[in-house]
Amino acid sequence: MAVTRYFSFGEESTFATAVPATETIDPESAELDPTGDQALIYEGVSRLDRIVAPGPYRSEGSVTTPVDLKVFPWFFKFAMGGYEVTGNSPSYTHRFFPHTSALMPSFTSRVGKDVFEHVFPGCVVSSIEMELDDAFLLGTVEMQAGGDEKASIAIPNWTGGEIYAPHQVNAMINGVDESAYIESFSLKLETGADNEAGMTIGSRFPRRAFRGAFMVELELGLSFFSTTQLERFWGSATGPTSGSLVEFPITINVGENMDIIVPRAVFTTMTQPLSGRDRIEQSATVRGLVASDSTGPIEFSVTNDVEKYGEPAA
Repeated sequence: MAVTRYFSFGEESTFATAVPATETIDPESAELDPTGDQALIYEGVSRLDRIVAPGPYRSEGSVTTPVDLKVFPWFFKFAMGGYEVTGNSPSYTHRFFPHTSALMPSFTSRVGKDVFEHVFPGCVVSSIEMELDDAFLLGTVEMQAGGDEKASIAIPNWTGGEIYAPHQVNAMINGVDESAYIESFSLKLETGADNEAGMTIGSRFPRRAFRGAFMVELELGLSFFSTTQLERFWGSATGPTSGSLVEFPITINVGENMDIIVPRAVFTTMTQPLSGRDRIEQSATVRGLVASDSTGPIEFSVTNDVEKYGEPAA
């Protein structure tokens, strides 16, 4: 039986110039299609729609897939831009961090849709959300693209690596393992990518994508059997402080070879709602900040046998 559904991609050297796929995964979902109205319609005083021409053309969508050790780190690079690699075969350590470039790096996405391969050059990452509850650690990558093309269905060459169940993940808050408090989490990284601003005269399609405001937010589902986390939110043992908020580093260890590092963080919200006879479930929101040494608000460290994820940042 032939496989006709897949998601594959390759890093572009020139924005929106399609390249062959270098990675192919079997995602939970891949929703990538043209967006908006492609028709430019002149509305005259006749009150009748008579004149039409091709208008600006963009695509957008998302892919949701288990976070794996080999392929998913590409999205860290596409989202943040900053990249360094150290080590020698067979073990390399990759560091992904925010870059200050005005433009987003791009890639070509290819989606197998049963009867054809839908090709999207000029993809950029607008956000990454990583979510862990009671199943595999999942990642959802929201992306923007320009035009789209049709190609023939390819034979998938799967390139994914190890994926992670909840028991393989732990979290260090202020250097202490507090995994026993954390029932679930959702980490969202927003890049503020904007390819609509890359529209110029002479083309229906974006010529580039600009980087926007960068934001990191962590939603925590916390067990509630003490006031430890509430006191950290307050900044004191008895109630909200009038002084400085408590700041702390967070490191989430995914398996033995992937670390999510938020070097400086602060609680922004916390609740413990009562709901009938059910137990109290505590939830909190954490915001990542830039640390005093200019690292952050987030970094990813990945160790695997991949030699490099394209070229390091300039």
